[in-house]
Amino acid sequence: MKIETLSIVYSPPKVLLGLKKVRFGKGKYNGFGGGLEDGETLEKCAVRETLEESGVEILNPQRIGMILFNFESDEPDHEVHFFRAIDFLGVPRESDEMKPEWFDENQIPYNKMWDDDKYWLPLLLRGQRFKGRFNFNLDSKIKSYKLKEVTCL
Repeated sequence: MKIETLSIVYSPPKVLLGLKKVRFGKGKYNGFGGGLEDGETLEKCAVRETLEESGVEILNPQRIGMILFNFESDEPDHEVHFFRAIDFLGVPRESDEMKPEWFDENQIPYNKMWDDDKYWLPLLLRGQRFKGRFNFNLDSKIKSYKLKEVTCL
């Protein structure tokens, strides 16, 4: 199982998302993130991955959710820890992996994102903590899911 972070930069009413250019999730908009390196905390991973992928340094990221993603395909399962960052430095810039773009929170391109994003992203933007599990079929569509709001992680 992969342990990863995913960060959403939020400057109300704007949300910074990145168009994935390579590998798993290519062609979809998502937050910024990736896998933990040896000895790295979840928070340090969130900061590092966001900076590498978007050129933005997030400050005081708030850990707000955790979802276990299971895949019927060859993709390993992912335990993803979600962060919301309202404070940040820098101007978004394209990287080898992602092309960042600001969206109005009322115009988030859910039709160009993973199917699960429409369930957890509104919770994250509201600052509501959550835990869940999403099971994906071979076509990368949701087979089943459970998502609940929690008071602590």
